[in-house]
Amino acid sequence: MGSGRPLSARRVEPAQPVMSAAMERSPAPVRRRASRRERRSGVWSGVVTANGSARDGSGLDRRWVCECSGATRGGKNGIVRNMPHGCGAGKGFGKIARIRSYMLGAHNSSWVSLQRTTRPAPQRERMNRAMSESSKITEGVRYLEEGGAERTRFTVYAEADAVQVRLVHPGTREVVLSELESVGRADADGGRLWKTEIAGDFHGWAYYYEIEREGKQLGEIVDPWAVLIRHGRGWVWRDETPVEPRPAMRPEEAVIYELHIRDYTRDPSSGVSPRQRGKYLGLTERGTRLEGTEVRTGLDNIIELGANVVQVMPVHAFSMPYDPDYEWGYMPNDYNAPHHRYASATDLGAPIRELKEMVSTLHKAGLRVTLDVVYNHDAERWPNKLRSLMALAPRAYFRFQKDGTPWDGSACGNEFRSDSEAGRRFLVESVKYWVREYGIDGYRFDLMGLIDQESMRILTRELHAMDPTILVYGEPWAGGPCGIEVNGKGKQRGLGWGVFNDDIRDGLRGRVFDLDDHGMLTRGIRLKDVKDGIVGGIRTFTDGPLECLNYAECHDNHTLTDRLQLVARRMPEGDIDQEQIVRLSKLAILTLATSQGILFIHSGQEFGRMKAGEDNTYNLGDVVNNIRWTDKRDHSDLFAFHRNCITMRRVHPMFRLTTSEDIEQSVRFLDDDLGIKLPEKSIGFMLEDATGRDEWGCAVVLLNADTQERNFELPEGLHGLMWHIEALDGRFVRNGATAEQSIRVSGRSGAVLRQRK
Repeated sequence: MGSGRPLSARRVEPAQPVMSAAMERSPAPVRRRASRRERRSGVWSGVVTANGSARDGSGLDRRWVCECSGATRGGKNGIVRNMPHGCGAGKGFGKIARIRSYMLGAHNSSWVSLQRTTRPAPQRERMNRAMSESSKITEGVRYLEEGGAERTRFTVYAEADAVQVRLVHPGTREVVLSELESVGRADADGGRLWKTEIAGDFHGWAYYYEIEREGKQLGEIVDPWAVLIRHGRGWVWRDETPVEPRPAMRPEEAVIYELHIRDYTRDPSSGVSPRQRGKYLGLTERGTRLEGTEVRTGLDNIIELGANVVQVMPVHAFSMPYDPDYEWGYMPNDYNAPHHRYASATDLGAPIRELKEMVSTLHKAGLRVTLDVVYNHDAERWPNKLRSLMALAPRAYFRFQKDGTPWDGSACGNEFRSDSEAGRRFLVESVKYWVREYGIDGYRFDLMGLIDQESMRILTRELHAMDPTILVYGEPWAGGPCGIEVNGKGKQRGLGWGVFNDDIRDGLRGRVFDLDDHGMLTRGIRLKDVKDGIVGGIRTFTDGPLECLNYAECHDNHTLTDRLQLVARRMPEGDIDQEQIVRLSKLAILTLATSQGILFIHSGQEFGRMKAGEDNTYNLGDVVNNIRWTDKRDHSDLFAFHRNCITMRRVHPMFRLTTSEDIEQSVRFLDDDLGIKLPEKSIGFMLEDATGRDEWGCAVVLLNADTQERNFELPEGLHGLMWHIEALDGRFVRNGATAEQSIRVSGRSGAVLRQRK
């Protein structure tokens, strides 16, 4: 791909207007070198010079001289100002110009061709009405070819009085300027669509927008629809790398595995080739092993574990304010372009191509891919750090308080306005773009509580129209006081998306922000929260289990192992040692794997990942965040138990029911529903095959959070009181052992028993 083919020898003419055949055509550009007299006087016909002082975004010095009266202005950001009668209504617009760039002092003169695009006002109004009444105009850059003629269309939404696009060829440094025409009337927020079509194919050119609003000019505005971002600018780019079709999978089958592109393979212990470590392509290598062992790493680890959905932390282009090499990605700059630092190759198109290669490899391996997306805020700051959305249309894209300051429900400086017409359109079309272009299979919405319910309903409907198995889920909370009613837990009922169940998380380990708070694992308390999660939240906040994501840890807050170690320091000596931490980790995954809903696992959880006891490691770099694959070797028993729990869940449909009716028919708690007395600090429940598809007729799950071994009375199943033991005391049993009437379960452990049909 490189930087695209050079276009320096090709004439660039304005595209023929497509909305009205009667529209007046402007003459073709006139090119010639201006004479010394003309350059001095600035008066000529159809030609301007570039030989002056105004800095534009390309780093070249230039100024424009207008034929109208010889007036010369070195406008800010390269915009000509104060031109009389018709030169952009005094704003320097109303032209399409190609400039042969030069460095000031390197040449005595330069040439430019100038063309004014004139349309009678009534015709322009008719065109605007026609466009506003026609079908939606897709924003961004579109390549058009019709009858052998090539055109490039630029469309952007802006609160502006005038808009122009500036294109720069990376090799020849040629510059193309084009004024955009407004499309239709301004909306309630004062913004509207702006559009232009330029003759030619500009693949491989950098571009940005310049706008004027209320007499002020803003330049070097990055297109929020740019599909490729390099060197702080958008690039016109088309990539034809194919993506493998997504593997077949029903939503209830999902076992989600969250990872960070860099964390997962950056450490040398990953066995990934040095060039690909911490990159998109690091997830494409097969056969990687911990050196000197047969311990599988990288992609092979996910496959061995049995997870089938890879959730990658943000891969859209993001700011890196703390470490030039490391960032989680939750300060987004550009929502529709992949982060270039995760690419191994250095050519312009590498980020797009390599991300597609990663998705294709995962699809071939039977894995789906969901993106962690951050549409609740961006990295801009009002009013001085304006770069893209906030520069183009601050009122439409962000929520402001009455005092003129942005709402900050994200705790990151601003709050995206999903409930505006423009904000909703951007959100919906952006998520659809990633599905179409990259084959993405679903989304995890960061701080989804800040995205209004109606926008979530629309985007979920649109995504499911593309493929009803696309996963949509997110965090049902905000990060602080906000300018919208929080789209919280319960607001998703029956609308097609899921939410993280922090009740079962806190029920297992205690409140994440309070190390002195306890849950089932450490004190045998908060059993109700855990029980509510076991039935997929249908008793509290869901209409069905597919709206409930059950988890014990994620990238936020302490890992489970770190949490248990920190809590142990606050408890009597010896109450929780390293062996007990492993037992509690096994009890946690057994609880989650047998619960209704969608199972979610954080990378490294399966072998006791630690992050130095830190709870928020977004800025702590590789030393803290890298996965060290020696942990898998050292905790092989914990990994094996996770794998066996996931296998059991995937093989037996009774652990992944799809409706609340099936759960009510199938799942019964031994104490609450069957009247069986249970030991303290324990949970027991029975499942019967409500689907008719499970080879097990029924199963019993026993969870003992006490420190001591306890005796559990067994219910009568399909075949009386004889039960086959599937798992007991942190191990899966393959010796045909049975239990009758009762079974003893070790402290901080669990058991699974079953009867076949």
